Amino acid sequence: MVKPHLRHYCVVGRETPSEKNPAPTVYKFEVFAPNFVVAKSRFWRMMREKNKVKSTHGDVLSCKVVKDRKLAARNYSVDIAYYSQRCGYTHMVKEFRDVSKAGAVSQAYHDLASRHRARYHNIEVLGVKSIPNHQVKRLSISEYHASNLSFPLLHRRVKAPRKDRVVFVKKNTKRAVVA
Repeated sequence: MVKPHLRHYCVVGRETPSEKNPAPTVYKFEVFAPNFVVAKSRFWRMMREKNKVKSTHGDVLSCKVVKDRKLAARNYSVDIAYYSQRCGYTHMVKEFRDVSKAGAVSQAYHDLASRHRARYHNIEVLGVKSIPNHQVKRLSISEYHASNLSFPLLHRRVKAPRKDRVVFVKKNTKRAVVA
C-alpha cells in the first residue's frame, strides 16, 4: 500500500450575509484534495454548480482534515463521475481495499488516470462508503477475505552468523617480485 497523496477534508461555508439574505444557509462538503488550498477550491466549485454561490460572495467557515477510525483494512465503494473528450461524462462505482477513505480515493484517482486517462480536475468523487465483505462484487478485492490467507516470503536473505561477518578486510600488500 502506498501513502495516499490526497487528504480527506471537511469544508464548511456559506454565502456572505446581506440585507436580502441576513441568515444564509450553511453548507458542508467532504472533499479529497492534496492540501487545504485545493480543498477550498473544490468546495467553491461544488457551491457554484449546486447552490449558485461564487467564492467572491461567500465565506469559508472551517476547513478541517478528517481523521480516520482505527487503521484496519476495509473495503470501500467509491462513486465517481469523470469527464473525457471522447464520451463526455461517465459515472462509475469502483471498489478498493485500503485503511482509509483518503487512500481508497487516491487509488481511484490513480486507477482512472491509468485506465481512462482522466486527470484530477476532470474527476468528481460523488461518494465514498465502507462496505462489508459479503457485498463486495470484484474478485480482486474479495480474494483477500479468506480466513487462511497467507503470502509467500519472496527473496529471503539468510544473514551470515555473527562470527563470520567482516567489517573491514585489509588489502593484500605483498607484491610478487619478478626477477
